[in-house]
Amino acid sequence: MRKKTKFECGDFSCDVAIYKNGQDIVVRFYDKEAEHTEEEICNYVVVAAGYGYLCLHLKGEMAGLLSGFLVGEIFTTNAMMSSAIEFVLNLIPDAHNRYIPYNVHKIEKTGYVQYNGEI
Repeated sequence: MRKKTKFECGDFSCDVAIYKNGQDIVVRFYDKEAEHTEEEICNYVVVAAGYGYLCLHLKGEMAGLLSGFLVGEIFTTNAMMSSAIEFVLNLIPDAHNRYIPYNVHKIEKTGYVQYNGEI
């Protein structure tokens, strides 16, 4: 697997965290600067949710499935979403030799659930 820490598309860039479990890969798109340090967590914290997640699940030697969601206010165009998909596929050297259908949702934030330690 190729090691990358940034996703770039045109003028936009963000950090990525790559999690691997067997043949599965989950990529988290986020802003590292919005993450709190351990020292900051003792204060009132609003946890940054990030910009989305994509999961690549390889099936045997010739196939795979890619799914996930990307936040629409960040990934504003289909071209940006396609670039994120391509970014994930490029992490696996032989991904372009496999049949990998995908379904990635562009989501709109409509609310949230939060716990910050206060009663």
